[in-house]
This record gives sequence, C-alpha cells and structure tokens, in this order.
Amino acid sequence: MKRANAPEQTVQRIYEAIVNKNEKALAKELNMEGEQDSSAILSYLASQGLPAFNEKMQQAAGNVYRNGNPQTVRHEDGQDILKFTLDKKLGIYKVVNVGLVDRKLGTVKNGLSESSESRFPIELLKENAVYSTNWRDGNTLFHLYVAETENLPGLPADEVVKESSHALFLAKENEKEGVLQKGVISSKLKKEDIHEWNLESRRFLGFVDNETSLDLWTLENGSISQVLFDGQKSLPLVDGKVKFIDDIFLQTYEPIQGKEGWAFKTWVWNPDQLHFKHLHSESYTNDRPYGLETGQHKIELWNEYEAYYDTFPQFTFTKQSAELLKDGMLLHTDVQLGMSIKDVLQELPDPYDHDYYNGGIYYAFPGGRTIFYDELTGEVTFVTLGGSSLTNEQEELLAILGTPESEGYDDMKEEYYYSYTFGQNQLLVDRKRDGKIVSLWLSKRTE
Repeated sequence: MKRANAPEQTVQRIYEAIVNKNEKALAKELNMEGEQDSSAILSYLASQGLPAFNEKMQQAAGNVYRNGNPQTVRHEDGQDILKFTLDKKLGIYKVVNVGLVDRKLGTVKNGLSESSESRFPIELLKENAVYSTNWRDGNTLFHLYVAETENLPGLPADEVVKESSHALFLAKENEKEGVLQKGVISSKLKKEDIHEWNLESRRFLGFVDNETSLDLWTLENGSISQVLFDGQKSLPLVDGKVKFIDDIFLQTYEPIQGKEGWAFKTWVWNPDQLHFKHLHSESYTNDRPYGLETGQHKIELWNEYEAYYDTFPQFTFTKQSAELLKDGMLLHTDVQLGMSIKDVLQELPDPYDHDYYNGGIYYAFPGGRTIFYDELTGEVTFVTLGGSSLTNEQEELLAILGTPESEGYDDMKEEYYYSYTFGQNQLLVDRKRDGKIVSLWLSKRTE
C-alpha cells in the first residue's frame, strides 16, 4: 500500500526546500518533472515573507485534506502560484498533492523574476554598499547602490546570483526602498574596481574584474541596463585600462594572439541600441617596419598621458574643410596659421610630445595633430594631421581637393606627394604606394 503524505508533511517539505535553497527537493515536492526551471521557481518563492507563506500553505493543505476541494496559494504579488489537490484515496489515507498552477509565471532573466520587484530598505542597502552614487534621468534623481548580497535576505538565489557577491540597486529620491536591478555582477569587487565615466551627456558605471575585463552599465528609462560590445557583455582589458574619447569613442589595447605584438581597438557608441560597435583595430607587429618598437612606444604614451590615444579614422574631410584651408585652418577651427603658440596651448592643453623635426620645433597632440611654430616669434608655421585620423579614402580626398598645383614622388620617403594652393596657403598631401594617406601639411605659401 502506498504511504500517504499528511498535510503537515507536504507543507513542511516544501518550506524546508525553499529555506534550504534545495532545488531538487523543491522540484520533487512540486511534481515539476524537469518541465520548469526549478532555480527560477525557487527564487520566486523565496522572494516573499516565508513565515506568512508557510501559514498560507498549511491552511490550503488542511482544507484540501478535510473537504477534498482544490486550494490555490497566491504569491504576495497576487499571482496564483501553488495548487493543492486531493490526489487519491487508499483505504483510510488521503493523499495531498501539490504542483505549480497551470499558467506561465513571469519571465525570468538573470535570476530575477520580472513579475515582481525585489525591494530592500535603503538603510540596509547603505549598510552593505561598497559604492553609491547619484544619477539623474530627465527630471528624476536616482540613488544607485552597489551592495554586497550576503546580508540581504530574500535575494533571488539562482546559480548566477549564487556566484555573485554584489548586485545593483536603484531608488528614486526620497523613496525608502531600493529595487534590485536586472542582471548580476559576477565577481568580487573592491571600491577601487568601480568607475564612473561620462559620454555624450550619458553616465556609465564600470566594473573592472581583476584588471582583465570591463562590464559597463548605464541608466535608461528609470532602470540600469548593461551595455554590450558587439553583443558581448565584457570587454577585455590590459591592466584594467580603458579610455573614453571625445564623448563618443572608447579605446583599449591588448596583446595579439599567436604572435608578438599589440593591437589598439576603438569602439563607437550607439545610443539607440545601448551598445558599443567595434570601429577600428590597429596592430603593431613585426609584419610592418619597426612595428613592435612603434607599438611599445605608443603603449607607453597611452599609459603616461591621460589624453593620448592611438589614432583611428575619426575626422572626415569635406568641401567645407577645403574652405577652411584658405583661412589657415586644417579641419579644426581652434588652431590657425600665424596664431601664437601660447594661445594654442590654452586651446589644446594636453600635448604629449615637444621636440624638433627636420629643423622645426613642434607640439604633438592626441588625434594625429602636430603644430609647428617659429621659436623666435612663437607663431604657428605648420598645422599637420596624420592620414590615419581621416575617414576619407584617397580617391574621395583628392576629389574634394581638386587638381593639384604640382605632384611627384619622393624617392627618399618612398611616398607620392600632391601640392595644392588655397588663397595664401599651401597644402601638401603625402601618400604611400598603396594609396594610404600618410599626412596633410598646411603652411603659408612660399614665393
């Protein structure tokens, strides 16, 4: 004869499975048979006041045992969750059975049930926070907490959360509770691993994991969303280093797999889809002349100067740019031929190099810009731009510039050159045999 479960045994086993976070035991007691995600159900059941829930189950099981009518237990968010039924009669024994209701629960993502919010008192979050900050979304001020999860009762307990030691919480100004945000931080964090950046009037919260990867989050429509990198959640880092550039770009560097050398990678922000798209990679190996030496030097500059970054296709030369040449300006309006170098340094305060080249003295600035000046008068004599900073291909650039005044080939440099006249100024364009633009040089015309 099959042994029956008394109502109190049925309820006690379910309650113990929830309290002990035992997924297998819970699946067995709810007759789930692998058809549902037991970890998600466990998180859902554990996210409410368990003593009161236990009392609801006892009452429902007792009623079924006494009158045989099915009884449904609701989650505190109002959704039907468990159904107690009289399974069968064997002699004098009545069997109380329990299972999930025949309806789909709220979807579960990253261990967080979307059918209800997990809320925690602000004071509790403050006590367990390793980092906090204030962010504004429109006219609403939010308090953001990165809190340790160990001492937060009722936190969803799926496998992802078990591996995590921290989670994100968001509270509107003057609210007494913070809401657990979707997703988890899957690593041990110290305060120095947490960073904030601004980009295009948007704020980002970044977590650097053991100096080898970056997870990035931002505030969107009143909740925290994770930023993706071409579909990936994490961005590889070297020594925990990353740079944000000109309110739209992000740059990192990393060793090249399978060979000696380094690669700089640049990403561009897509605000509509909340992700960074890979824009450009530049590798420095023995496959190019002095590649390793150049790459190592660039890495040293990248780490030494905050404003420095490896050049990438960033600036587009247009017909309007050609008009600026007549006024002694090359793509930018902040530096002009004849301008005082002191004024230049006020406009561009972050040069990474100051040296001599081919008899002239210069300052080098991030973005491939180099400014030469006369040592005696202090006036700007050349404004130059590296070709690797241009988005234009050779044909497009030359079409905009028109017919050159002269052109030729420099045997020593092994480069082609094109000379143009714009008013009282002269532009010299250098390119390699393969068509790659090397540099643009703007100066006063020499008679």
